[in-house]
Amino acid sequence: MNEDVHVMRQGGAGWVVKDAEEAGRSLGNFKRRALAEAYGRALAHRRGVELVVHVGDGKQLRRVAETLSYCTRLP
Repeated sequence: MNEDVHVMRQGGAGWVVKDAEEAGRSLGNFKRRALAEAYGRALAHRRGVELVVHVGDGKQLRRVAETLSYCTRLP
């Protein structure tokens, strides 16, 4: 299992940041996607891993660690 940081929808209750896609532990819960992505981006940058944002319908947005910084603007 990879060590990437994942951001995904948590039912209708908001967004969750996890260590790994399936069995990873939850690192934070957020009501807004932008806040979850910002937190996930900071963790991924610190760990030197990718940030994976699951936007629904099976789509994923991957952010490589080298392109992540605290001032990176995510759409």
